[in-house]
Amino acid sequence: MRHDIYSCSKPLQYFNLRNITLPHPSTKRTLIVLGAFFEAEKFVLTLKRLDPSWDTVIYCKTYGEVYTYIFTHPAENLVTEMDASFVCGLLSCCHRFKQLYIYEEGFGSYRKDRFNPAKGIKRFINKRTGVGNHVGFSSFLTGQFLYFPALYKQQMPHYHKQLLPFNKPFVQQLTQELPFFLHFFKEYETFQALTNKKLGIYITNHTLNPQIINRLIADKSHFDCIYIKPHPHIRDNNLLTQYGINLIRSNIMLEFLWVLLLANHNQITVYHENSTAVLWFQDQMKCYNMGNPYIEYTIVSEYINNL
Repeated sequence: MRHDIYSCSKPLQYFNLRNITLPHPSTKRTLIVLGAFFEAEKFVLTLKRLDPSWDTVIYCKTYGEVYTYIFTHPAENLVTEMDASFVCGLLSCCHRFKQLYIYEEGFGSYRKDRFNPAKGIKRFINKRTGVGNHVGFSSFLTGQFLYFPALYKQQMPHYHKQLLPFNKPFVQQLTQELPFFLHFFKEYETFQALTNKKLGIYITNHTLNPQIINRLIADKSHFDCIYIKPHPHIRDNNLLTQYGINLIRSNIMLEFLWVLLLANHNQITVYHENSTAVLWFQDQMKCYNMGNPYIEYTIVSEYINNL
């Protein structure tokens, strides 16, 4: 039986996969969830119970398990976050998929400098197997799902792969999916109780920035509550308790949290480093971008503001 494989490694990617319709879908859909985020196994159990759209849901602890499953279960369509990888090149050469699609990963999808850093033997094999030097440019890639295909074409005017829109605009999908996603994490209930509060929130990257933590602590008197929201791939949330700051669990989707907090008239100040999570709500919050400047981040930010 023909089947398609979709893979994700954090809740936002799963959210985006639910907003995709393939041009030529198969009769069977398999979802692979890589346990790279806090309480991933619990997330998958809830997903299996609540989301009947998948014929099979596979939980993997490592990328090795993900690629092994794909290798032993050839797919008609493979939908994943990345094409410019050594393993994708090998899977293509072994005919493990017929069509490969990748999907948006925030403002990074629109960056011109998002290159594949492979070296040595991997670089040699990448060239032989058609892996691109830039994300989205592998010869075996069919196309990309993006929220702003026109902006991507503006950034990459000579791009010739398919640029496919998601089914619904991001905020519309967010609003419609909120009741469904509230079932996944009880932590949302805690924030639903906050009303008319001044909140300071630090959104981390893959690693903590002590300078931003110190800034948040220094500004503490301006807020009723302060929080750290670790990146989804930071699984050991206990490491953050040493700072004495309230924790937003790393598996919580901030985009849903903004909807809840803003609906209850909370005033939100965010400290971040080029976080995509604030882009859709930047006109409703005070945001301090303390990361290294990226021209593409500014471009995407202004594009959303002008919608």
